[in-house]
Amino acid sequence: MIKKSRILLSRYATFIKKESTQTRDMVITFKHMLEKQLGGNKNPTPEEVKEALNQLKDVGKMTALLPLVALPGSVLTIPILVKIGKKYNIDILPNPK
Repeated sequence: MIKKSRILLSRYATFIKKESTQTRDMVITFKHMLEKQLGGNKNPTPEEVKEALNQLKDVGKMTALLPLVALPGSVLTIPILVKIGKKYNIDILPNPK
């Protein structure tokens, strides 16, 4: 059980690092969009805007999951919530990319 918990925590830490990088990229893209609106010269590509919007959705999902991670028993709670979400066709986890 301890080994499995360590593996899950390691995966979660890796996932958090990746989400952090993607969120930084999202903020940069939105910054460029704002600069363009204000007369700047950098214009994000449609692909960058699409990725930024998808990441913004992931940020919302991560924000909702953070309190659950801090609770005791989250190793059991989160998989149960994911399973219930799938049953009702609700994706509660951020999209891995």
